Amino acid sequence: HMLPSVSNGPRALKRPVCNASQELGKMQATDKGFTLLEALVVSALLAVGLSGAMRFSLATIAATQANRNLDMASALAQDLAECWGLQTSQCQNMFAQSTSLHPFSANPHLSFVRAWHVHSIPLRGMPAEHLQELRITVSWQEGSKKPEIQWRQRRANTPLWVGL
Repeated sequence: HMLPSVSNGPRALKRPVCNASQELGKMQATDKGFTLLEALVVSALLAVGLSGAMRFSLATIAATQANRNLDMASALAQDLAECWGLQTSQCQNMFAQSTSLHPFSANPHLSFVRAWHVHSIPLRGMPAEHLQELRITVSWQEGSKKPEIQWRQRRANTPLWVGL
């Protein structure tokens, strides 16, 4: 391949003309775009990053639901404990009702089981029923786990010496 030359008369030296645009074109043609290997590496890194973000999101959703269930179970136990302290007819009915509860929830299969037991705490010189403790257990199904909470509340009757 012969390079073009420039001459300035009969005695001029022949020198090659540098065609910069041809040389630039050759360089750009080899440097354009990504290679297949680079694209695969970037795609793999992106997939790993997105899967990590997805797992984090799913774990956050599960933890939020578990906390919501714990709050609901605590509210059900507290409701029963407060009613036990009031001893109104409405509260007495609450103790007579079914132990399986289906509170408002986005999950129609979610149910809570509430069990309770009242026992007397013996005190020297006092009647057997003077001090009582209510033990409430609320449990629910959460996937393969069955979490539960226990709630305790004590109540003392008015002492005999008060004269009421």
